[in-house]
Amino acid sequence: MNAQTPSTDFTRREALQWSFGLLAGTTLAACGGSSATEDTLPDAPALRSANGVVSLELNAQYAAQTITVGSEPDSTTPTSYPGASQRVATSLRSFNSVYMAPTLIVNIGDTLRIALNNKLPANVGGQSVLSYLNFQNSTNLHFHGLHVNPKEIRPGVFGDYMIDHPDAGVKPGANRQHEVQIPSNHTNGIYWYHPHMHGASNVQVSSGMFGAILIRDPKDEFITGDDIRERVIFVHKLSLDATGKTESFYDSISADTSAFMLNGVFQPTIVMRPGEVQNWHFINAASFYPFNPVLDDHTLLAYARDGNVFNKAFKSIDNVSAANFDNQNWPTTVLYPGGRLSVVVKASSTPGTYYLRAVEAPSSGEVEIVARVVVEGLPMSSALPSAANLPLYAEHKPITDAELAGGGGKQRNLTLAYVPKDDPRLRLPIPTGEEWFVPTDENVNVPGFFRNLVFAAGVTTPTGSLVPFQSSLMMTQTVALNAVEEWTITNANAYPHPFHIHVNDSFVVRINGEAITPFWADTLPLPPNGSLTFRMRFTDFTGKYVWHCHALDHEDMGMMELVEVVVDV
Repeated sequence: MNAQTPSTDFTRREALQWSFGLLAGTTLAACGGSSATEDTLPDAPALRSANGVVSLELNAQYAAQTITVGSEPDSTTPTSYPGASQRVATSLRSFNSVYMAPTLIVNIGDTLRIALNNKLPANVGGQSVLSYLNFQNSTNLHFHGLHVNPKEIRPGVFGDYMIDHPDAGVKPGANRQHEVQIPSNHTNGIYWYHPHMHGASNVQVSSGMFGAILIRDPKDEFITGDDIRERVIFVHKLSLDATGKTESFYDSISADTSAFMLNGVFQPTIVMRPGEVQNWHFINAASFYPFNPVLDDHTLLAYARDGNVFNKAFKSIDNVSAANFDNQNWPTTVLYPGGRLSVVVKASSTPGTYYLRAVEAPSSGEVEIVARVVVEGLPMSSALPSAANLPLYAEHKPITDAELAGGGGKQRNLTLAYVPKDDPRLRLPIPTGEEWFVPTDENVNVPGFFRNLVFAAGVTTPTGSLVPFQSSLMMTQTVALNAVEEWTITNANAYPHPFHIHVNDSFVVRINGEAITPFWADTLPLPPNGSLTFRMRFTDFTGKYVWHCHALDHEDMGMMELVEVVVDV
């Protein structure tokens, strides 16, 4: 495990907890067998719960690091190995001055206590004529995919609280205490945490402010072998200006975009022994780009999406399956921003060098080699885990027609869209003084695509329903506690907007109106110019949270809306 040094700003107690996490971290497979090649894919520090609690401080602060950055390919020049790259001295926002914050390993029923300290400098005014884009150093913290309380749970202590105004949040020099309890019936698997400050989320996440959460269920019998190495792999791209920075929102959408990086490394080497089995969790932390993984001549079996295991079956990933995007296979195993995919990998029995590739996906014609896998050393005889041992969760049983009807059966039709500022689907006229779009005369380096477009969400109607999140006209979807509802989300564009809703998982039942084999997820791309229909149980928690596009540049521009769960509607 690549142990990154904890921040010197930690208390002695926090430092001891961090060190304990490193010593008791994820089991590593034996690297014997005369392996001569260095494995260069780093692992984040691991912090395990002790006595049912994980407690740590996260400091939002700048980090100076020199990083090897690969050049982004285009559809005519896919990356080879090695691809073109350069060493870049960067200065980027971070958690605790490292590229990846610690991986938090907790059991169901445990509590996460995180003190978020904002040590970033004062906000810089004048970066945009849109005032809400001038708070790039204010921040907050989202627990992506967790079914936890979204409110201020007691004075000064917050759960997954995500309804800050841009001029509020955790300002530079301030702090916020978070406490979230993992329910005893929570699904185990991979989750993550990252900032979610409207107007600043793209800059902060694209700079590397993120960390993973692994939830364990001691009763889970799916993967039990000590010889199976578990790896969390953040898939990410950097957008750096000429000085190695991403200072403003416009930098994050205008600066050159790098090739894919895995855990902050361009084309790392992953070493496996012949026949070795590993357990990989991919998290797409990129701002806009899909990640569609294929591994040459290896067994690659997906078993969970967004922490939700498949129904006693694997999905085999190869070039054929990765190119199948019909309704029954949407979204196959491609990850759009915010999505997670857990896979079992069995190395080839033939020693050699193989490549992990990002292949084509809707909205992306790029093909990249993102890592090389070197198979060498003494063979291993690890058995693949059995799909029959994938856990079943009572809270994630199918939502039937009868349950939907018994839970109120309300149906909502909603849309995510970017549209011209005079599109009749907007709630026009735009109120005086409101900031709905980047004006044509904004004197910044911003792609023409972003000018005069409104990034909006709202009810699917022919006219007058869509507004950006920052508008006073923004609507709230009000839902009764314990209701069961069916939502259809329509995509008005060709880009597969990754729909994400906080707190509750989605039980997807139809793609483009066609019934499919249902599955659970929380971050899913909407079919281009199509629709996705899901059912949801609004259980356990009241309060306000959001649904939005997880292409965070779209969210920062306004493609988000509130949900409020109340005891009585």
